Parts: sequence; C-alpha cells; structure tokens
Amino acid sequence: MTTSFEQLLEILSDEAQQLPLSRLAELSDLDTDRTEQLFKIWEHLSDERRRALIKEIGRQAEQRIDLAFEPIYRLAISDPDAEVRKDAINNLWECEDPALVPPFMAALTQDPAPEVRAAAAKALGLFVWLGEIEQLVKELLCQIEQGLLTALAQDLDKDVRRCSLESLGFSSRSEVPALIEQVYNSGDEALIQSALLAMGRSVSKQWQSQVLPELYNPSPSIRLEAARAAGELELQESTESLIDLLDDVDEQVRAAAIWSLGQLGGEDAADALLLLLDSAEEEHLIELIEEALDHLAFVDDTRDFLLIDFDDPEDFSF
Repeated sequence: MTTSFEQLLEILSDEAQQLPLSRLAELSDLDTDRTEQLFKIWEHLSDERRRALIKEIGRQAEQRIDLAFEPIYRLAISDPDAEVRKDAINNLWECEDPALVPPFMAALTQDPAPEVRAAAAKALGLFVWLGEIEQLVKELLCQIEQGLLTALAQDLDKDVRRCSLESLGFSSRSEVPALIEQVYNSGDEALIQSALLAMGRSVSKQWQSQVLPELYNPSPSIRLEAARAAGELELQESTESLIDLLDDVDEQVRAAAIWSLGQLGGEDAADALLLLLDSAEEEHLIELIEEALDHLAFVDDTRDFLLIDFDDPEDFSF
C-alpha cells in the first residue's frame, strides 16, 4: 500500500503536475529514511523543479516557525545546479551547527559560481559571531576568519568580497578595522554599504565619525546602512538625524530609522515614534513602530536601573 509520503514523492516526480504547495509541510523534519527516499527522486528532477522546490520550502519556513527543512538544505548544498546550491545555503541562515562550517568553507573557496561563494561568505558570518561570543571553538573560528580574509583579498567577484567583509565585521581580529576603513574609502557605493554594515556589526564606536555623516548621503542605500549602524552602535549623537529620517523618501530608510530609534531610547526618540504612530495607517508600519517602542521602553528601563546608586543598603529592599 502506497503511503501518503510516497504519494507526495510521486507528485514531485511528475513534472507535468504543479508543486503541491499545500503538502510541502510534509517534507518538514524528515528522518534519515525519508530524506534518502526524497533524494532518490531529487537527482532525477529537472533543474527548474529543484529550484522551485528549494525556494518554496524556504519561503514556507520563513512564514511558519514550526517547519524545518534542514536535511533537505544540507543535501542540496552539493546540488549540480548553482542556484539550488545558493538557495540551500541561504535557507540555512539560522542554523548554528558547526558541522555546516566545512561545506560552507568549501563553497567559499572552491565553488565555481560567484553567487554560491557569496552566499557561503554571508552564511559564515553567523559562525564568526558565535566564535566571538565563545560558542565556537577558537581553531574553527580562525579557519573561518582566514578563509574570509583570503576571499576579501583575492576573489575576483565584488559580491563575494562584500559578503566576506560584512561577515568579518563580527570579528575582533586586529586587521579587520583597517580593512573596513579601506573598503569604506573605496568610493564604490556598494562597497561603502558593506563597510557601513560591517561597522555596525563591530559594535565599536570608533566608527562614529564615518557613520553620522552618511545619514545624509544622497544615496538611499547608504543612508539605510548608516541608519542601521547608528542603532547597532548605540550612537546617541545620531538621534536627531534619525528623527529627520522618519520623513525620508525611501521606505526602507524610514524603517531603519524607526528600528534604530528603538535601540537608542530616550525621550526625543520616544516622542518622535509616538507622533509617527498617531499618523500611521499601514498595519506593517504600526507593528514596526510598536516593536521599536517596546524595545525603547526596555532600553530606558535598563538604563534607569543601571543608574541606581546601590551604595545604600535600603536600595536592596523589596
């Protein structure tokens, strides 16, 4: 008797039929046997079918936190098609398993497709961050950093170099700030964006003099990254400029300013966000502002708590 899962595999194999979108959740949390069953038919699917499937399960996983397709993504990292490999890596963006480092490093250093190398460089940023918070062995962190440094210096594709620098933004290695500075001064708009992103990830206020002027850059893409960096770096000096950006012509810049004001806290930021909330009509904008206000309240409460003088024993009474 044919099982429901086997029926699903038959549908996937029959490319005359559309992908059964409503049934793809059955591919979540596959055990070893079912993963093997899937990949027996996977290798016989056309490139177009595999591309559509890997994109769709990635989209569904973003919409439903209960869905997990990691076994499929992992096997698809070695797919013959570059687009499938790229999407498989991108879909693993939340996975913190160190076992992914070797295939990501192999993709970064050996894959012939620049889009796959760029995806691998981007994905490795999570593991640099994990290494910085001591959730990854030091030796593995050093291997990742060296791979990214080599890609930044030698890869001929600009997107690979950009993603490598962005991931290195998490690193505390002594040579990284000079590399960020070099890329920032390149004069290339796309590279400047990546440098600003890396500055924000560094959590170092040494970049204040670079970030603050870029909040008024003519390029919306640069204003966007500068606004995000100002929040990540907790640059209180940027509050007035971020409030100005709440009226920016670019929707993404406005969203970044809202987020960053929530990170900074303070009365001026709160007043500006509350005023914007009063006039907001779009549901997604209201939700974004409310999330920023919630975080702002947390920031301000924490700041007030840290200012308490605990020298008086009465401060410890409840």
